[in-house]
Amino acid sequence: MPFCGFFLTALIILKLYFCAAEYSAPPAPTLIQTATGGSSVELLCQAPGGYGGLVFKLYKMRQLIDKVERSTEQQRAHFILRGKDTEKKNLYCCQYDSSMISSYMQPEPKVSVSPPPSPNLMVEPSSGQVSPGETLSFHCQAPPDSQKQPPEAFLLLRTAKGSPGSMVAPAQLVSQSHDARFSVKTVGREDGGEYVCLYQLKSANTEQVNSTASQPVQITVIELPVPTLSWSRHNGEVLECVGSPSYPQGFFYLFRVGALSPEATHQASLIQHKARFPVPTRYEHGAQYQCQYSVSLGNSNAYSKMSSPVTIPCITGYHSCTSASTGNTDLPLIVGSVSAGVLFLMVVVILGFAVHRHIKNMSERRRQRDQEKFWQHVHARDHIIDLTLQRVDIESEANGQMLRGRPSFSEPIYDYPMATFKNPSLC
Repeated sequence: MPFCGFFLTALIILKLYFCAAEYSAPPAPTLIQTATGGSSVELLCQAPGGYGGLVFKLYKMRQLIDKVERSTEQQRAHFILRGKDTEKKNLYCCQYDSSMISSYMQPEPKVSVSPPPSPNLMVEPSSGQVSPGETLSFHCQAPPDSQKQPPEAFLLLRTAKGSPGSMVAPAQLVSQSHDARFSVKTVGREDGGEYVCLYQLKSANTEQVNSTASQPVQITVIELPVPTLSWSRHNGEVLECVGSPSYPQGFFYLFRVGALSPEATHQASLIQHKARFPVPTRYEHGAQYQCQYSVSLGNSNAYSKMSSPVTIPCITGYHSCTSASTGNTDLPLIVGSVSAGVLFLMVVVILGFAVHRHIKNMSERRRQRDQEKFWQHVHARDHIIDLTLQRVDIESEANGQMLRGRPSFSEPIYDYPMATFKNPSLC
């Protein structure tokens, strides 16, 4: 009997501690499961509105297994269960500060669901070998299943060693369809690698479920090495284009810089990776040439980039070089040069004529000024000539023949001389 009384007392104490509440105890919180990931389960202990606490406790049955302490009063706290604690047979409850105990709950571990079967991926060209700039066409097809809903979206991924797959095209949203198509334009070698596709389904709890990836498709972007072009006099005047030794028996093309079509084409032999082109019989002095080669890759051809340009000098005595200025390209330059020369000559002639007229006019005006100064100087002087007439005596006729013409200097004809010039010596 004493043992029974002790047992009943212990039960009463435990009930008062865990499940009973004093009259002043805050209301009980709620304990729910918020997330499940891998081998862990997340629980949320939340106090009712208007209440909060500094210490949140989590109990497994009646055993305290975790505690979260806050510096300020909070309304909620998260707890993480791992390992065996996530088993459904366990019961949990929580408490904040000295509140009442929450109801017990059982964790729901994540149910492992096998992903949908993988789709089938095909590519065109089927060889998977393309050149830079070509477009790949992928066809991703999910297995038909009338008992399941069709996929909601398809994804195309490019994978690389040591790194997760990266999406190379926008997701294709489909409606009531079991396949999708993707187009990818290649740029360079970096676009090569393994490509896979997968599709997405919507599960019962409205979450997206990804299928397993398809079998990978290997894509190789063949970027041919750039050839080299050189001019030499080996076995005559030739242009030699050398490609990659990895791609023999290719087609070689000789282009003049700026031209769209080749001037010459040559296919190398089975073991050769270069071609020689004779220098054109007539070519412009200073003309530049480039070369290119291509190889066959299944049903398509891969083309290399153009080589660096080579300038051909004038080969005296072997080819008739024509000046580059005689071509149609330089005809405007010739016309412009001639027009500029004619215009310059006309300007020189007009300027020369204007300068000549100006000098002539200046000379004429200076001559006139000199004449005017001379006559002004002449008229400014007063010249006097003293013409004194002497009286002639005529005597008798007898003596007249002896004395005729003998002037007499005794008296003048006039009392005053006639003054005409001051300086008789100038006359």
